[in-house]
Amino acid sequence: MNKYWDLLSSRTIKKSASGTYEPYFPPPLMALNGTTITLPGYIVPLKTAALHKTFLLSVLPIMQCQFCGEGDIPEMVEVMMDMPIKFSNKPITLKGKLKINENPDGATFQLLNGVVLK
Repeated sequence: MNKYWDLLSSRTIKKSASGTYEPYFPPPLMALNGTTITLPGYIVPLKTAALHKTFLLSVLPIMQCQFCGEGDIPEMVEVMMDMPIKFSNKPITLKGKLKINENPDGATFQLLNGVVLK
C-alpha cells in the first residue's frame, strides 16, 4: 500500500436524506480526482488474453482470495493502459490519471492513460 491506496480506501457508503445509500468521498480523496498518481499492485485480468490494456489493479495478489479473511473487500482500480501489458503475478507499479466515478454504474476508481514504471 501507499498513501494513494490509503486515500482510496477512505471512500465509504452513507445513507442519504432520501434513504438511499451513496458513496461518500472525503475531501482529501476528491482532491486527487484528475491528478496523476502512482499505484503499486497486482493485475486482476478481466478476460483471458496474453496482453491486457484494461484490467483491475488490486493491493492483493490474484492468488489470494480478496473475499476471505477479516475486514472489507479491498479497493480495486480499473486501469486503462496506453499500451497493453503481459499478465504477471508479480507486483507492478503504474502511473496514470485518477478518475473518481461518482456514478453507481461502473468502477468507482479508474486509472487512465496508465503506464508501467520500471
